[in-house]
Amino acid sequence: MNPRIDSHQASFDAGDPAATACATRSAQDLPLVHPAYLRLLVAAATAEGIDLSRRLIASGLDPATLHERDEPMPLATWRRVLLDLQLQAWRPGLAIRLGRKVPLLAHGPLAYLMASSRDLRQALHALVRFAPLRLAVLELRLNDGAQGVELHANARVALGDVERFTLDFLWAMLSTMLDELCPGARRAMTLQLAGTRADAAAVWAEHGITVGRSAGGSFLLLPHALADSALATASAAEHRRAWRACEEAESQQGWAKSMVALVEQLFRTGAAASYHLGWIAARLGMSRRTVMRRLSNEGTQFSALVEASRKERLLRRLAERQLTLGEIAVDLGYADGSAFNRAVQRWFGIGPRALQHALTSRGSDPGAQRATAPVAPKDKSLAPMD
Repeated sequence: MNPRIDSHQASFDAGDPAATACATRSAQDLPLVHPAYLRLLVAAATAEGIDLSRRLIASGLDPATLHERDEPMPLATWRRVLLDLQLQAWRPGLAIRLGRKVPLLAHGPLAYLMASSRDLRQALHALVRFAPLRLAVLELRLNDGAQGVELHANARVALGDVERFTLDFLWAMLSTMLDELCPGARRAMTLQLAGTRADAAAVWAEHGITVGRSAGGSFLLLPHALADSALATASAAEHRRAWRACEEAESQQGWAKSMVALVEQLFRTGAAASYHLGWIAARLGMSRRTVMRRLSNEGTQFSALVEASRKERLLRRLAERQLTLGEIAVDLGYADGSAFNRAVQRWFGIGPRALQHALTSRGSDPGAQRATAPVAPKDKSLAPMD
């Protein structure tokens, strides 16, 4: 095997090292859980006949004044509350039922931004971009796959024995959000779960969600037609205002994203046009010169990011095995096959067809093994798309 193929494939298989480092942070490094979610969780649990007062008091919280709290909850508090919930649950699916009860408006300025989006695709971009404002305990990322738009979620810190409960709560909450934005969306979505059990599928089915089995991590799959569904509440002007409000909140909390991260995410979710500086600058609402200057200040150049993204995209498309080599060349933004061939030869020392054969020969069906494990983005940032 060509050593250059091995090095790039290792990156492809392993995912993003930055995400791994993030997952090892201690609870003190992140503002983890927005108090609104704890309040809603307590209220929903009460409706289920579960009293969490003792646990809240033991955690130093006054249940009577919980509604006045504004600062984020420590991870330890969230874990203790969830452990109590799990112990007191008398029937399966509690996390799903509780997540379903979280209304769209509970997500604050992020909900405003999503509701004013042009379509569900843009709403998902907004969710991923500003998720840390409300969901700092989780990492969200978006992939544009062959079957549709994939919304992936992973814990950013160790959640231990409450991780599954937290993720079930999240998926139920997100599916409800999307269904509120686009009525009927729930019936068209599929929740792909790793190691799906029959009882889990049955519980999700009770709430109108179809469950599939994922060979990798869990994700919510929206067909492209659904993702492109226009929202009745769409407003370009309100979307811009909401975006600025989220940026201001982000800045106050110290979560502003780098220019490299913004550009890389636009590469991942855009078509071939995203490899043009003018297209990127327009999406970011900046001049070309500003984009170039800020990238230079961060120690890189636009052309270097384009090349790295194309290599990553090439390996992903070859693993998916959904496109011909000619279609992949177009997807990577090459006007003709010869330019595409020269680029692949420069990157890997062999041509596209030989590269495809080399990757395929690594396993009996590498496409099936890796199609559900795309390269993780280095950051989940995304600028508004008007």
